[in-house]
Parts: sequence; structure tokens; C-alpha cells
Amino acid sequence: MTFNSPFKKRFFFTVFFVMMICKGYSQTQIIDSLRKAILENKSTAKQQELVLKMCEQHYSMTADSLLKYLNLAKTIFPRNSIGYFRAEFFYNIYLLKAGKPKDAVALCDSLLAKINDVENSQQEKLELTGGLCNALIRNNQNKEAIEQSFNLLQGAESLRDTLAAVKAYIYLGWANMELGQNTEAIKWLNKGYHYSLNQNFLQQSSSLFSNIASCYNNINRPDSAFFFIELALKYYREIQNLSGTANALNIRADMYLNEKMYAKAEKDLEEALEIRKQIGGNFYIISDMGQLAFFYASTNHPEKGIAIAHEGIALARKNNNLSKLIFLYTGLAENYKVANRLNDYASSLQKIIDLKDSLYDKNSADAIADFEAKYELQKKENIIIRQQYHLAKNRYIIIGIVIFFLLATTLGYMLYKNYHQSEQNKMKIAMEEQRMLSERAVQLAEENERKRIAADLHDNLGSYAAAISSNVKYLKEGVIENSNSITSQLEENAHSMVTQLSDTIWILKNEHLSFTKLADRFKVWILRLMQNYPEVKYHYSENIINDVEFTPTKILHVFLILKECVNNALKHSQCTDLRIQFLSDGIIQVSIEDNGKGIDNNTVSGGNGIENIKYRAIESGWKVAWQQVVPHGTRVVITDDTTN
Repeated sequence: MTFNSPFKKRFFFTVFFVMMICKGYSQTQIIDSLRKAILENKSTAKQQELVLKMCEQHYSMTADSLLKYLNLAKTIFPRNSIGYFRAEFFYNIYLLKAGKPKDAVALCDSLLAKINDVENSQQEKLELTGGLCNALIRNNQNKEAIEQSFNLLQGAESLRDTLAAVKAYIYLGWANMELGQNTEAIKWLNKGYHYSLNQNFLQQSSSLFSNIASCYNNINRPDSAFFFIELALKYYREIQNLSGTANALNIRADMYLNEKMYAKAEKDLEEALEIRKQIGGNFYIISDMGQLAFFYASTNHPEKGIAIAHEGIALARKNNNLSKLIFLYTGLAENYKVANRLNDYASSLQKIIDLKDSLYDKNSADAIADFEAKYELQKKENIIIRQQYHLAKNRYIIIGIVIFFLLATTLGYMLYKNYHQSEQNKMKIAMEEQRMLSERAVQLAEENERKRIAADLHDNLGSYAAAISSNVKYLKEGVIENSNSITSQLEENAHSMVTQLSDTIWILKNEHLSFTKLADRFKVWILRLMQNYPEVKYHYSENIINDVEFTPTKILHVFLILKECVNNALKHSQCTDLRIQFLSDGIIQVSIEDNGKGIDNNTVSGGNGIENIKYRAIESGWKVAWQQVVPHGTRVVITDDTTN
């Protein structure tokens, strides 16, 4: 639609006048300047340019304000024009601001399907693919977002679009952040950081720095985190990006909390909240609620933290935001811990484990790796295509030489082909023999593994079953007058049997288990166990930077070793203090330390429990060492021999 009649002109200015009345103030000076320019310019072309520039300021506008300008844009651009198409693209951002990520994904898919009908639209196609990545991440479709990010990176490199390439790396990092893969996220974000030194590109990619800062904060590297968050705030404020500024302030507040700088943290949270009130958006409001929950836990106001966490959980469930649910439940657990509500704390930890499993299942790591492999393959194919193109340009120069050597080449090719065919036949025979040998080896290994698991279950569960049978026999015969002790033993043996079976099934139902999942499972077990020992204080900590996956058998052995060590300390050491630490930073290690009476060499070299620990360690590749603690106590250190 163009201004070809007085009626259409009056319509445009009437609509815009109503917009000005509905929104009488501006979020930033840039928006205020653009609004004034739109009012003053009468040229249709200039109006179109200014309205699109206003839509580009969406990160500092409310959803309602953005929608008004989008409706205006559709009245002044002809249908099927680039400008009209860009207005439709910005409508997807409005849907995200309105808390409708599923609708935003559907709109992006629809626009991508018809983008080829628009002339000279390669740049818009890149921008739309980036918008789809953004919407997919907001809708918890991180696996699909990673696939689209590789598509965006491939398109950006083919068009040599530096800004689009940097954004592709941002989306790859962001999607991995939502999956809790901070180390993987840092890898992609650093690629974006080093892709260009142009300050203009870096300024337009400010989220790159806030995301890197968040990742470094999550893996406890505060110096790097503070460096990048200050860069992010600098760039966000230079371009007057209110949404990005609020995000960066929340990240810095979390960093201040870790450093126990509560006054600075509170100041950042308050400033971020004021910005949110200006621009709205459920996705980030949910994040702010989680941030406040952690703040209240750190400042010893758990009841406020519990309330705000529950409010955020309800909103996250309504918006189907799985990754933010994990964040909110973690904040809720911290507040329960501060409030000493241990049962609620344990339930929250179990909920976090279930949510992590759900998120992992929804975004399979194998599928993500497949997308990355496809991208690398396509990239190599593109290089080959470009090389072939350059060779084709020089083809006519060497035609004479090719004709001269044609007969010789043909003869050589025939000889080579015969030789090559012979070698291929030999290789096929050798590969078939190797395949049969491999299959037999796998079958034998699986059979041995089944026998070992069956024997392990027989040894552990068999002893409990025998004890239960004996207890029942005594009760039936009435041999012992005081049946309470027999009943207690019966109950304890039955509980131990169920727990042993539950732990074994949990471990063996997975093909691989990570060190983090072992730590989470053990954390829940120790929390429940320590409720039976109120006289013993325990301290649990973990520093898992490099997560490693193990086979179920290896995890089962170390889990049973840890339980045996803790039970030994509680039953025999007469300790009042117990410390457990999980460490994964170059080495995989778990230590259990008590302040009890200590352990001597004779004890270490004898006893069924100690011998059982040694046997499990040898079987599964763990190294166990008992150390004296000065002035008294024992430290047991379990290290993975296979990763050193």
C-alpha cells in the first residue's frame, strides 16, 4: 500500500496519532528520536525506513508498543515487498515478547516456506533463520535450535556475512547453556568472540559477552566472568538495549552473590527489575524470579525466596519453560536448605534430577553431535565445490596436455583399476573376518558382564534374603522373647534390600551415566541417611567442571564403594563431623573424610567391608586410598584410574 490518495494519508497519520496517545513516553533516547522523526517526515519512502528502524529497537520496547508499529508498517508497505516481509518477521519477536514461543516458531517456519517467492531475499532469509533459532530456544527445542544454528552459520559463511556468523555462534552457545553444557557453550561463544574484531559487530552482538560471563560464573571462574560482563554492559548501554542491560545486571548480581557482595547484588537486581517494568516479557521475568530466589537464600530470607520461587515455577509451567523450571527448583532447594526444611530440600533435589533427565531426553546429545557432524561435512563439500569452480576456469589451458596424455592415462587407469579391484576384494575378505571376530568378542563380553552382574546381585541381595529368612524363622518359632529387635532387624534388612535393588536398577537401565548424575543420586541418598545420625554434622561439596560419562557397571561399583565408606565412618569411627567432596577438574575424584578415631594399617589390610571395597575398585578401575588425618580421623580418596 502506498500514499496514492488523501484518504490513505489521513488514515496513516490518524493511526500514528492514536499510537502516540496510547504511549506517551519513550524507553530510550533512540526510540524518542525515531518517534519524532516519523511524525515530522512526510515522504513515503522515509516513513517506511523510519518505521522499520523503530521495529529494530524491539529489545527496548513493550510488546504493545512493538505491535502498534508493526500494524503501521503493514499499512505503508506493498504486499510481497521486502519491507512487508520484514514487518512479518518482527511480528515473530512480538509473539516472543507476549509469551507465545510456540506461535513464534510456527510463524518463522511459515515465513521460511515462502521466502523464496520474495526477490533479493538472501539477507532476510539469514535474519529469519536467526529468529527461528531464538524462538526454538525460548520453546525448549534446543536440539532443533542447534540444527538451525548450523544452517545459519553455513548460510552466513556462503554470503560472507560476519554479523550473521557471530549470531550463529551466539545461538549455538545459548542452546548449550539451556542444556546445562557450560563448557560446550563456552567453546562456541569463544568462536564468535574471535570471529571478528570489528567493534560495530561486537556492539551488535552484546549477548555474546553476557552469555560467556554467565557460563564462566557457572563453572566458578569469577575473574573471566567479571571481565566479560563489564564488556556486555558497556555495549548494551552504548546501543541503549534495555532488555540486554537487564539480563547483564541479573548475571552480575549472581556473580556478586557468589562473592558475598550483597549490597551490590541488590542494587543490580533493583535496577534490572525497573527495566523489566518498562519492557515486560514473561521469559525474562521468570529468570528474574529465579535470581531473586537465590538472592533471598544468600541473604538468609528463605521464606521470601520460597514464595518467589513457587510463583516463578507456576509461571514457568504455564509457559512450558523446562530449562527455567530447573533454575527455579534449584533456587527453591537452596531456600529450603537455608530454612532447614530437609524433607522439602530432598524433594526439590529429586525434582531437579527428574527435570534434567527430561531435558536430556528431549534434546539428545547424540542428535546434537550429528547436526555438528553434518555441518562440518557440508562445510568441506562447499570448499570442494569452490575448488572445482576454480579448476573449471583453468580447464581450457590444459586441454592440449590432456589430449596428448589421454592414451597413456587410459592404459594406466585400466591397470590401476584391475589392481584396485583385486585389493578391494582382499580388503572385503579381511573386513568380514574382522567383523565376525568382533561380534564374537562382543557376545563374550556381554555374557561375562551378565554373569558378573548376576553374581553381584546374588552376593548382596542373597545375604539380605538369608537374614530375612532367619528373622522370620525366629519369629515363627518364638525362640527369642523380645521380638522387637528381630522385627527391627527384619525391617532394616528389607529396607536395605529394596534400596540396593533400586540403586542397581537405576544404574543399569542407562547405557551411560555421567559423573554429575552420580553426584546428584549420592546427594539424595546421603541426605536421607544423615537424618538417622543427628549427632553427626556433614558437609557436602562438588566441583564438577569436566563432566565424564561412565558405564553402568563402573558407576554401580563406585556407588557401592561410597556407601560402604560412609557406613564404615558412621558405624565404626565415632566421628562427629563428616565431609564429602566430588571433584572433576582434570581428575575424577571423590573423598570422604571423618574426624573419628582413625584407622590403622591392620584395619585397612583386613575385614570383609575393606576387602569388598578393594575388590570392587580392582574390578572397575577405581583406585582407593586410606589416609590418616591429623590430629585424628580418616580420609578415603576414590580416584578414577582410567582418566589419568
